[in-house]
Amino acid sequence: MTPPPPGPLRRAAVGGGTALAVLLTGAASAAAPPAVAETPPPPAVIDVGSLRSPDTLPRPAGALTEAHFVTYQFTVSGRLPGGAPVTGAEITIDTGGAERIAEFRFRPECRVTGTLATCPVAMPDGSGDPETHVPFHIRPRLGTAAGDRGVVTATVSADNARMREGAPIGMAVVVDDRDAVVLGGFPDPNTVEVPPGGRATVPFELTNTGARTLDHVTLDVDGFDGDTTVALPGDHGNCRYRTKDPADPKSARIGMTCEFTGGLRPGTTYRPSPGLAVAMVGLAEYGRLRFSASTRPATGTGVRGRSAPLTLVPATTPTPPRVPVPADHYTVNQPPVIGVRSGPAADGAAVGTSVRTTVGREVTARVGVANKGGAPLTGPVALVEVPRGVEVVRSDPRCRPEAWSDRWNDAPPPTFGDRPGDAAPVPTGAVHRCVDPAALAPGQRRLFSFTLKPTRALEGAEGVVFEPALSPYDTAQRAKVAFLTVTATATATASPSPTAGAVPGPTVTPTPSASATAPVTPVHGAGTGGGSGALASTGSNGAPVLAGTAAALAAVGGLLFVSVRRRTPRQRH
Repeated sequence: MTPPPPGPLRRAAVGGGTALAVLLTGAASAAAPPAVAETPPPPAVIDVGSLRSPDTLPRPAGALTEAHFVTYQFTVSGRLPGGAPVTGAEITIDTGGAERIAEFRFRPECRVTGTLATCPVAMPDGSGDPETHVPFHIRPRLGTAAGDRGVVTATVSADNARMREGAPIGMAVVVDDRDAVVLGGFPDPNTVEVPPGGRATVPFELTNTGARTLDHVTLDVDGFDGDTTVALPGDHGNCRYRTKDPADPKSARIGMTCEFTGGLRPGTTYRPSPGLAVAMVGLAEYGRLRFSASTRPATGTGVRGRSAPLTLVPATTPTPPRVPVPADHYTVNQPPVIGVRSGPAADGAAVGTSVRTTVGREVTARVGVANKGGAPLTGPVALVEVPRGVEVVRSDPRCRPEAWSDRWNDAPPPTFGDRPGDAAPVPTGAVHRCVDPAALAPGQRRLFSFTLKPTRALEGAEGVVFEPALSPYDTAQRAKVAFLTVTATATATASPSPTAGAVPGPTVTPTPSASATAPVTPVHGAGTGGGSGALASTGSNGAPVLAGTAAALAAVGGLLFVSVRRRTPRQRH
């Protein structure tokens, strides 16, 4: 069930297995007398090796299940001199020497007659692994004792090659008295589909394949090869969770270690209750999880769950695991890896801004919606509260005032109130609903313009910008809130009149909101803007000030140039 490892190279055999070297010897053509035709070269030589992944078979008790089967395999290699392929290769496996202690299962393409199984062999063509692997299943029979042993042998034939060995290659099969647990029952194909922003359950089973009752089993689930895109949102009291940010226990849970106690009977298959929930971290659409189980005590650290424990209950109809047909020995009897997929979804976020002006002077503010998801956001909507003390001179044609409501579009709003941790204060000013029927593409934003005029001095008066669609990713809905902040200074009456061009006009100061963190690009209806959650200034003409600044910079540049020119001759001495 695990995918092949990356890269074309394969690792050497591991685990207590015995592998014979994979070699091919070419034969040089023999010299012939001048009057006699050349003797054809001898056939290619095929090397056969035995590769056993487990050290021993655990002695069974209770009932035999599909989980008791363990994968063994032979290896075959060989090519003709000059690189031509070996054709018509077949391997014949004789199980008679271990029939008393074990049962066998072969792939569908093998012909089984009594204790002989003949399987076709696709010989290596030089583009991948230098050897072909022929896997099959073995499980010990009930009633075997520790130390029972047998032997399985193999011979290979081909149209244009012969075995190097003169006798069949043997593989030992040994039964041992040891504890063992096996995972199985995963989805086939081994991928779980998760709705965007939602959860799904990974089905799996655990079987005690040893001969005694187990009082302790440990289950580990982690992102495969360092993957951090799949979350484990459970909170079971018998599990510890590893977080994406080890310093932040509230960050996404990307790994878990669970301990099960209470007697797992031999030959019994169990399922988790409730199911093991998975979700995607943020906007991720694919990730992989690796499962492993053992009888060793848990050593994992992390955040301890606080809710009902994850338990194991007997499975009344155990699901047989797939008979593996591995492409190489690296994938045999390794911890299963499960893919988790989720489709893209739209995810609207509020976009706010800050403006600064003087009392009685108009200023333009642009606020709206950003799409942080991976699919188009249909009919983006923004509800905009204008702070008290601010008059709306002109609103965007797509906006109209309406009464405040605790619910919009049947989506739960974020927490409004004055308590610590609330997303925003309860709106008290005028509220406008802004709607644009055109869909909003991923990564873009839709802005709505308001011409505002403060009626009194204000220092950071806040209005709320709220995107009311339910987020599939942010269950707390905090990304749905941004702020329209207005600062208005009193008009100066007693101070001297400023010189021409020095009177500051109303400006808009971009300020990041709590909702828009990803860079976005303007779309139709949006004015010039800065980064996400903030908008560019729409204030007075600052050309005189910029011209003065440019002149000063030019003068400083001239002085630096003269200084460098004067200093250069001295540096040459």
